[in-house]
Amino acid sequence: MTPPTVQTLSTGEARLHDTVPPGQWRLIAPALAGWGVCAWMIVTAGAAPWVTSVAAGVGGVLMGMAFWRGGRWRSTWLVLVLGCALVVLLGGRVASVEHERHEPSFVRAAEAAERITLEVTLANFPRSAAGAFDASRTWVRAHASGATGDVPLLLFLDGTPEASWAPGAGLSVTGVLTRSPVGDPAAYTMRVSGFENMAQNAPGMQIQERVKSEFGRFAAGLRTGLSNAAAQIDGAELVPGFAVGDTTLVSEQLDAAMLESSLTHLTAVSGANCALVTGAIMWLLARAGAGRRVRIVGAASSLAAFVAIVGPDSSVQRAAVMATVLLASGFGGKRASSLPALGAAVALLLVIDPWQALQAGFALSVVATGGILLLATPISRWLRRRARLPQLLALPVAVAVAAQLACGPFLLLLQPGLPAVGVLANVLAAPAAPLGTGLGLIALSLLPISPPLAHAALIGASVPARWVAATAEVTSTVPLARWFWPEGWPGALLLAGCQFGLLIAWALHRGHLSLPGGVRAPRRQPWKAAEPPAQTLRVATWVVASASIGVFVAVTVITPASERWTTPADWTIVACDVGQGDAVLVRDPAVPDQVMLVDTGDDELKLRACLERFGVNRIALLVLSHDDRDHVGALSSIITRVDAAIISPEPRQPGDEERGAERKVVRQLHASRVPVTIGEAGLTGELLKATDSQVSAAPSKGLSWEVLAPRAGVIPADTNSASVVLMVDAGGTRMLLLGDTGHAEQQELLARIEQLEADVIKVSHHGSRDQDQGLPARARAEWALVSVGADNGYGHPSGDTLAALARAGTRTLRTDFFGSIALSPGDTSLRPWVEREAQPDVGPHP
Repeated sequence: MTPPTVQTLSTGEARLHDTVPPGQWRLIAPALAGWGVCAWMIVTAGAAPWVTSVAAGVGGVLMGMAFWRGGRWRSTWLVLVLGCALVVLLGGRVASVEHERHEPSFVRAAEAAERITLEVTLANFPRSAAGAFDASRTWVRAHASGATGDVPLLLFLDGTPEASWAPGAGLSVTGVLTRSPVGDPAAYTMRVSGFENMAQNAPGMQIQERVKSEFGRFAAGLRTGLSNAAAQIDGAELVPGFAVGDTTLVSEQLDAAMLESSLTHLTAVSGANCALVTGAIMWLLARAGAGRRVRIVGAASSLAAFVAIVGPDSSVQRAAVMATVLLASGFGGKRASSLPALGAAVALLLVIDPWQALQAGFALSVVATGGILLLATPISRWLRRRARLPQLLALPVAVAVAAQLACGPFLLLLQPGLPAVGVLANVLAAPAAPLGTGLGLIALSLLPISPPLAHAALIGASVPARWVAATAEVTSTVPLARWFWPEGWPGALLLAGCQFGLLIAWALHRGHLSLPGGVRAPRRQPWKAAEPPAQTLRVATWVVASASIGVFVAVTVITPASERWTTPADWTIVACDVGQGDAVLVRDPAVPDQVMLVDTGDDELKLRACLERFGVNRIALLVLSHDDRDHVGALSSIITRVDAAIISPEPRQPGDEERGAERKVVRQLHASRVPVTIGEAGLTGELLKATDSQVSAAPSKGLSWEVLAPRAGVIPADTNSASVVLMVDAGGTRMLLLGDTGHAEQQELLARIEQLEADVIKVSHHGSRDQDQGLPARARAEWALVSVGADNGYGHPSGDTLAALARAGTRTLRTDFFGSIALSPGDTSLRPWVEREAQPDVGPHP
C-alpha cells in the first residue's frame, strides 16, 4: 500500500470531484493498456517484434482515420493512436532487453554451472535477506556489460557488504550464474564466492561514471551515518526507514508486526516522502521570496538528490517521475493533474524498464495511487457529511480506506487473508509518520554539518517512531486482525467481484449508471424534494448490493466458523500444514491449555491460521529442534505467546570460537524474555495443570517429555545433526519426534536406546532418503506424520522412506496431500482427521 501522492499531500486533499474532469483518461488509459500488453510480451518469448509491427500498422491506420474522418471522434482516435505508439515503444524495448538478456557467454556459463568472474556495476543499495535467520545474507542488483548490452544480475553474498557499496559502484565478482525465470527483473542470479572493489577513478572510466560513483559513495555514507546514529537512540530503529527506506535496524518481530498491520509502506520510500521533500523546499523558497519557476526548479533538484540517496527502487521511481510531471506542468503555468501524471509515470517507467510490468511492488504502487486519487475525496466527503468526522481525521481515514480497497485483490496474490486492522493502524499512524519522516530527513541533512543537531533531530524523530512501532505491535495482536479469504487468483477475483458489485450498486443509487431501457435514479434538484427512484431500480440496487455483501460475509464469517465446527476438539497431536517445514502441536486433551509446539515452520500466516483453527492461544513449551529456517522462520509471529523454550545445542566445528551468545534464535527469545533451555539427552519435564473442568473428571496423565538426542558434551557437526529428538507421552499416547536427524544420528539413537516404541512417529527431515530404514520397525508406530511442502524440489518424501514405514505396518499421513493433520484418542486406536481429501491417485483416505 502506498501513501498519498505528491498532490494529495501538498494540497491536503486530492482535487478530484465525483466526476473525473474531461480528458483525464486520455493518458492513463493508454498507459494501462500498454502495461498489460507489455506483461504479455515478456512472458511470450519472441512476441515483441510481431506486436510492434502490428501496433505500428494499426496506429498508422488510426491516425489517418483521426485526421480524415475524425469529426467529433477525433480525440478518441488520437487516444488509440497514443496507445499504439506506446505499444510500439514498449515492444521495441522488450525486444532490445530480451536480446541483451540472452548474452551468449552468460548463457553458456549458466548452462555449464562454471565459476566465472565478472565486472559489474551496482544498481541499488545492498539489502539483507528477509528473515531474522538469514540476516547475514545480503543481496544487491547489478548489471554487467556484455557483447549485446547490459545484462541485469542479482548478486547474493554472505556477510555484510562494505559501506561504500552504492548505485554506480564497480565490483569484480566471482561465482556461479543461474538462469532466472523469464519474468524476473534479473536475467541471472549469482551466489558470490569472492569480490573485489574496482578502482573508483580507473583510467577508462568516463566522467559521468566517476561522478555517479562518487555521489553513490557520498549517499552511502549518509545512509550509513543515519543508521549508525539511529542505532544509538532507543526507539529510533524505524527512523532510517521513514527517511530513506533503510530497515536494517528493524527487528524481525517489529517487521512482522508492521506487515500484519499493513504499515510496511511507511518504511518503503514512495510518494509521501517525495511530497514532503518537494513541499518543504517549495515552502522554504517561497518564504525567501523566490518566484514560481525558481521554486519548481529548486524542488526538482532536491527531488533528484533525494532519489539518488534513497536508491532507484520502482516505487521511488514512480513517485519521482509523477512528481516531475506535475512540476513540469506547473512550470508552464498549466494546472497540474494527478491522474494524467500517473499515466505518464507508468508509461515512462515501463519504457525505461519493461520488466516492472510483472513486479508486485510496481503494481501495488500504481494501484494504490490510483485508488487514492479516485476514491479519497468522495470517501472523505462522505465521512465529513454522514459520519460527522472532522477534516483532520476524515482525510487519513479516507486515504487508508481508498488504498486498501484498491490494493485488496492484489494483496491476496501475495498473502492470504484480509488485513482488517490495516485501516485502523494506518489511521493511528497517520499523524506520526510524516513527522518522523521530516525529522529523519532533517537529521540526514545535518549529519555532515552538525552531528549534535542531527542527534537532536533523531531524538525528536524517535518519538513518532515509537508511536508507529507501538501501533503496529498492538494492532497486530488485536483479535480478528486478519479475516479469512481465499488466496491466489480465485480469491483476488472473488474480492474484486464483491467490490465491483458494491460499486455498481452505488452508481445505480446515485444515478451515475442506468438500467437497460434508460431507467436511472433522478438527480437531486435545488429547492426541490427528491423524487423516489423507480421500483425496478430500487430492486436492482438492493439485489446487487445484497449479493455482494452476502458473498463477503459468507466467505469471511461462515466459512471460518464451519471450519472450526468440523475441526476435532479432542486432538492430541497436530501436524500443521506450513509448507516445506515443520510445526507440530502436542497436548493431553484432558489438559487443553498446556500445549507444546515443536518448531514453527517458515510461513507465519499458515502457522497462525493453524493455531487459530485448533484453538491454541498460549504455548506452554516451545521446542525448536534446530536452527534451520524451515523450522524456526516463523518464530517472530508466535513468540509473544510462548512461556518457555527448549532449543538445540549450537553446532560448530572443533576449533571454532564460541558464538552461543550471538545465535539469532537465542537473541530473539531473550529479547522477548522467554526462558531458554538447551535440549540435550536426559533432559525431562512435564506439563500438568488442573483446570476447573477437571475437578470432577478422572485424573489426567498430562504431558511428559524426554530429550533423547543429541548427547550432552558432543558438538554437533551441523544443524541437522544438532536436532532435538523427543519422546513425548500425552495422556498415554507416545510420540517420537525426530527433528531433521539423518541416518548417522538415527543409527546412534538405535544403538543407545532400547525403548523406542511409540504410537506416532514424526518422520525426520520431511521424509528424505537420509534415514535409517530399521527405525520404523523398532518404533512400531501406528501412524507416521510427514510434514512436507507440495511440489517441493527436493523429492521429499523419498519412496524408500515410505516403503520402510509401510513394511513396519505404519500408516503414513502427509501434509502435502492432506493439509493439516490431527490425531485424537479413540476407543482402541488413534482417530485421524485431515484438512482436505487426498487426490485419487494418492491412495485411500486413512
